[in-house]
Amino acid sequence: MSWLRPLIIAALLGPLPASAGPIAGADDPAYRSALTRLLTTDDPAALTALHALAATNRAALIALPVAATWVPLPAELREVNGDWAADLAAAAYKPAALWQGGAISPMMRDQLIRALWLYELGESAKADALLSGWFNHMPDTAALPEGFNDLAAAPWLKAMIMEQHIARGDHKALATLQYWLDHDRIEGWMALSAATDYYSGQGGKPMIASLTLGANAGARLQDGRLARRLLWQQEPPAPVPAATVQIIIQDLLPSPQFAPLRAYCAARCPTTLPACEAAYVTIFAQPYHTIAAQTPYHDLISAADFFATPRGEQVLLGPALTHRLGLDRVDGYQGALADNPALQAASAIDACLTAGAIRALSPLP
Repeated sequence: MSWLRPLIIAALLGPLPASAGPIAGADDPAYRSALTRLLTTDDPAALTALHALAATNRAALIALPVAATWVPLPAELREVNGDWAADLAAAAYKPAALWQGGAISPMMRDQLIRALWLYELGESAKADALLSGWFNHMPDTAALPEGFNDLAAAPWLKAMIMEQHIARGDHKALATLQYWLDHDRIEGWMALSAATDYYSGQGGKPMIASLTLGANAGARLQDGRLARRLLWQQEPPAPVPAATVQIIIQDLLPSPQFAPLRAYCAARCPTTLPACEAAYVTIFAQPYHTIAAQTPYHDLISAADFFATPRGEQVLLGPALTHRLGLDRVDGYQGALADNPALQAASAIDACLTAGAIRALSPLP
């Protein structure tokens, strides 16, 4: 255990600020030059320059572990003044201490606390990754997280947590489910569709019989069912059906999880913005999980600015397309691109988005 570990633990236990705030050194021209080069090129010299600054520049220190997810970090650049750069960044910056590179906490209560604080700090993608880890290890006795009604978590993740609570007979969770349904939240319809399907095979629906449903419940229940079937599959069918695309755009696009897509389309395809969003959903359904680790903290650069850059395009589209089309399992990708029905369907909706997706598969200059 390094000498920094107590500092990191103290940071986690300290009071939660309203926001992390501006980072010292972010206005240093040398730092801005190095970061700009890393946002537009794969130049190793830019990473070396950022590392050199990290010894005295707090912004560079915090940015270095994130930049290492873009350009391979040589062994000699993983330490700063004899200590791991990631540990130093965590000691210097509360969101980095909470994130810890996405590591799973030994105690699930700590995992949940880290996630909830990251939601408060506006780092929803990183918070979702930690909350997913908590859900996957969640003890049967765990209560719903504090503030769960309006938690800025991914709707599919909230629905999954709710589904498990309903399945194990947690009557206290019904109040949250009713709140979602009253406010026409898609996570409520996703969870209710799961519960309805579950109880239909159990000879009745005692847990959900007390819920109050509106006149449009039948249609919204089907919306929730379609969203569940698509978003919870590891390999959703390609292309995403048009009816489900519409549900995602209507119910999920405004969520924090889709902020990268909204920012990208506004910056890179402004004249076809709605079509850009629809084309993306037609291929991917939702942003890919690697965004969490590869997106800088918003105190370093806003989502609007980051996803307008070539690096942001690569982060949003590159790993997602590689995974979606199975390009990591084939030699070359030109044939897979030419014949892929999802890309063909998306191209018919918006050529700008699909051009960006193909461009994101290539290294930056």
